[in-house]
Amino acid sequence: MADLPDTLPAGPLRLERWRPDRIDEVLDAVRASLPDLQQWMPWAQTMPTREAQLLALTVGEAAFDAGTDFNYLYREHEMGELVGGGGLHRRIGPNAIEIGYWVRSDRHGRGYATAAAGALTDAAFTHLADVERVEIHMDRANLASARIPEKLGFRHLRSDPKPTTALGHTGTDLIWAQRRDEWARRSG
Repeated sequence: MADLPDTLPAGPLRLERWRPDRIDEVLDAVRASLPDLQQWMPWAQTMPTREAQLLALTVGEAAFDAGTDFNYLYREHEMGELVGGGGLHRRIGPNAIEIGYWVRSDRHGRGYATAAAGALTDAAFTHLADVERVEIHMDRANLASARIPEKLGFRHLRSDPKPTTALGHTGTDLIWAQRRDEWARRSG
């Protein structure tokens, strides 16, 4: 079982693992950002019900404990508000993990997604001994998201066809990667 910390420092943010008792804050953040989230996130095509979001948080908490998925909420140091979420997802095969992220619409442009993705990359290589590669995937039309892996030194590996499951999807995903040795050189 993996042993990731419950919280991670991320510059202007503190990443806190998913907990069901954060339900109201999560729903508020999603509600405030739903039009933007609908462009890129399949899970946000309709506003999640309280019951559905509570189930997602509960399942996410159990997956974190089991070491199979590591979801975090992003809390702003300055205001203390929940401003997004993301995590490390074991859905791309052995020895690799994928980062997902989103930030509240009213907090875009502050570097929060970059700070969170950097903290998650560092956590993956620090705490998950089996992970040799971290990937970030996004639709080719999501230009703001595509700047994040570039800033963190990820390499663009390829473009893959993908079903269009959100309003802004084009059917092509950009796949970015960072290897453990590359991150160590960059961070060292």
